[in-house]
Amino acid sequence: MKQIPATYTVTEARTLLHCSKSFLYQLIRDGKLRSYTIGGKRLIDADSLARLFRQLQLL
Repeated sequence: MKQIPATYTVTEARTLLHCSKSFLYQLIRDGKLRSYTIGGKRLIDADSLARLFRQLQLL
């Protein structure tokens, strides 16, 4: 059985990134963050958020 991936809500991800809602959705559209929609609720994949943090630290 596959394990359910760790996720953050949009609000939690925005808090972690200190960004606006529109910027977060732009990251999703650009493919920099992976997200899922379940029952009308958008969830951000924790691994892709961690990967984005690592990329930003290298800049």
